[in-house]
Amino acid sequence: MQPPYPCPTATWHNDVYHAIDATQPALSQAGRTVIVTGAGSGIGRETVLAFAKAGAKHLVLIGRTESDLLETQNQIPQNTASSSVFATSVSDEAGIKKVAEAVGTWDVLVMGAASKGIKGPIVSVDLAKWWEAYETDVKSIVIMAQAFFPNANKAGAYVYGLTSGSLVLPVTWIAGQSAYQSAKTAQVKIMEFLASENPDIFICTVHPGMVDTKVFRAADVDPATLPMDTAALPANFLVWLTQPKTKFLNGRMIWANWDVDELSAQAEKIQNSTIFTLGCEGWPFVPGG
Repeated sequence: MQPPYPCPTATWHNDVYHAIDATQPALSQAGRTVIVTGAGSGIGRETVLAFAKAGAKHLVLIGRTESDLLETQNQIPQNTASSSVFATSVSDEAGIKKVAEAVGTWDVLVMGAASKGIKGPIVSVDLAKWWEAYETDVKSIVIMAQAFFPNANKAGAYVYGLTSGSLVLPVTWIAGQSAYQSAKTAQVKIMEFLASENPDIFICTVHPGMVDTKVFRAADVDPATLPMDTAALPANFLVWLTQPKTKFLNGRMIWANWDVDELSAQAEKIQNSTIFTLGCEGWPFVPGG
């Protein structure tokens, strides 16, 4: 379809299409251990199922609610991947360290847990509730990196952080969302640092699209008025990302809606620029421009 928003590709997707279909042999994840946070529902659950379809060896499900994680685990097709469940908060440093020790060597890490945080003007919101977004969306990224990166597959590992595409919008368009949007902005920059500091690991941030999840509903928007996306779109997009030919996207923030063939055609341009990274709009400045 025609892109409903500014887009670097001529084609925009709302659902799974052939190039990212996780069942394709070319996208096989055979032999890989895949870790997914926020695996109890929504995009996290679909991501677990997509990697199972792609032939992953072992799936590690992390989330706060054990019953939700077990529900996801029960949906993994029989005779596919083995799986393990860890009910812990991603902001619990000690708990995540225990999970990392239990998992050992891994290949793919998908950080999908998120917190919308409280809405309202900064000067009047409850600070503790406002800060919850930073605990989940910022601090947890550092906790996960410190716990898991030492055991990343030395032959090549992949790390993804799910973010919010709306962080690029003028703040007047997203009024009252300072906690969530600023936390997600910080998350993107932290992922850029991680990519720079860990050249042997492929790291990028992904806007999963507009998917009807608990976090999406917390924004008080009506899905019926928007071009919504399926949860399977970002899940399969992440499977597509997990291959050597996507290295040109390392350290970038990208949209799951973008057509991957058209995006790949721009690989050299992207790799040799700062496109899809955070900066100050207009910089570098051109005198007289």
